[in-house]
Amino acid sequence: MASPSLSVPYALLPSLQQTHLIDDDDDPITVDRSIFSLSEKKLYEWKNILKGHVGAWCIGSSHGWIVLLDQNGVPFLLNSSSSTTINVPPIPLSFLHPVTYSYFTEYLRKTFIVKAILMCCASPSSYILAIIYGSNYKIAYCNSATWVELSHDKQSYCDIVFSNNYLYALTQDGFVEVWNICGQIPKRLILLTPTVEANYEEEKSYLEDNFSRNLYLVVCRRNLTGDKIYWEFYKRWKKMRSLHDKVLFLGANESVSMDAKACLGCEANSIYFTDDRWEEMTLDYMYGGHDWGVFNLQDKCVKSLMQCANRIDPPPIWVVP
Repeated sequence: MASPSLSVPYALLPSLQQTHLIDDDDDPITVDRSIFSLSEKKLYEWKNILKGHVGAWCIGSSHGWIVLLDQNGVPFLLNSSSSTTINVPPIPLSFLHPVTYSYFTEYLRKTFIVKAILMCCASPSSYILAIIYGSNYKIAYCNSATWVELSHDKQSYCDIVFSNNYLYALTQDGFVEVWNICGQIPKRLILLTPTVEANYEEEKSYLEDNFSRNLYLVVCRRNLTGDKIYWEFYKRWKKMRSLHDKVLFLGANESVSMDAKACLGCEANSIYFTDDRWEEMTLDYMYGGHDWGVFNLQDKCVKSLMQCANRIDPPPIWVVP
């Protein structure tokens, strides 16, 4: 069956031919994947997308590139349109301390990195790949040749995005850090400490007691002029009751906001999300990857994109060209 255009966001899923519930790293079928077309609401088989990389595990997507770890835990980048691959240096052993590399490869490879994004479209000789990794949710980046760890105040992070060549990092406490990582030494330029609405703490307590939750940071393009407006915008976390003509794509992919009219088949004022609570997917043999769909802010309801009775392993991930 012919595949749809890859010019619009799609979800990357296990092969349609996969018969077992849990991804077998040694099974040749792992070089195949399927994609869910948002414009057609259909699944298509994508043969040999990971040709030469049996057992590779997807840890993120950004600028149309898919970020993966091979069976040895070594990262590489795959361009989904051109099939170009870029090899990335292995993760330093110091990042894995106190475990060994063999332990990481066998037991932690699929949960160790929770976010992986690119500064811009990559080339073999020039790219910056940033990750959130480890049980303490630290940040590191690779500038084409060398891995560098960001170390500041022992913070834990829940999301990262690039904008205008700066790295924006959202902490578990709801603070936003702005980093310049283009120089020889990374430098934190700004620490934003927004306040929250009065009833947020009550809502937060309710959510934490009843649901799994993740926090995301999305770049929103707005025509703001003047320093005063810029800083007023960042003084407070404000509840958004409408995204208007925008859609969000959230999950293990780079968090993205887009115009709905640019995404054929997408509903405006909606959040398209995938299951990225990877550390919870090993708690139950049947659970994994099911928490994905669309939340419409006007209707305040969640709709499933595809019915699936069995575990989805590997879990879905959005790819936004």
